[in-house]
Amino acid sequence: MPTTSSTMILACSSLEEYVNAAQCKLGTNYPTIWLDKRLHAEPQKMREAIQHALDEMPVEIDTVLVAMGYCGGSWKDIQSSKMIVRPHVDDCATLLLHTPTLSGFNLKQQGHLYMKDHDPKDFNLEKAFSGYTAKFDEATKAQIKQSWVNAYTDVDIVDTGHTDCHSPEYKQMAQMNADWIEGKVNVVHGSNIVIERLLAGDWSTGFRIMNPRNEQE
Repeated sequence: MPTTSSTMILACSSLEEYVNAAQCKLGTNYPTIWLDKRLHAEPQKMREAIQHALDEMPVEIDTVLVAMGYCGGSWKDIQSSKMIVRPHVDDCATLLLHTPTLSGFNLKQQGHLYMKDHDPKDFNLEKAFSGYTAKFDEATKAQIKQSWVNAYTDVDIVDTGHTDCHSPEYKQMAQMNADWIEGKVNVVHGSNIVIERLLAGDWSTGFRIMNPRNEQE
């Protein structure tokens, strides 16, 4: 297990409850820097936030445990003098879809959207659409809406056991999103195993390690 005094977690805020649950289970207390999940909308801005966080870390920190995925190329060409350990996954949804018997870089199904947040209100397709199309005319909005309906068929609730995803409120929000894309709701099994392995130092498979001593990943 990494040394607490020289280790820091760099995590997407969408995974806060999962990081905290893993720290509690393992008895670790690594300091954590949270990256705003809203930065996912613009990978370049997420990349800038990642680089800034790494550049500003205390000199005594030599190991950074990354609780997030590659996320649209946000980690491309990132530089640091510290050892960085990052799950080899495309995004946070895939990270939570891992189980003891299922792993991979991208575990998502085409046409499926994944609800994983603690607060179901954080996943709102209609709100996201309204923000994205605010500057378009009604005809363009209708075309974009139809493209979303054509692209997605399912809303999948990721059940890791760390979110009350079977509550009436959660199911209602999931159904609302599914209705908006004229799709259906599913519950899929996931777990917190990737973050637990990350914090425990179990990096033999499924992780990318950037070691400044040899510049290999």
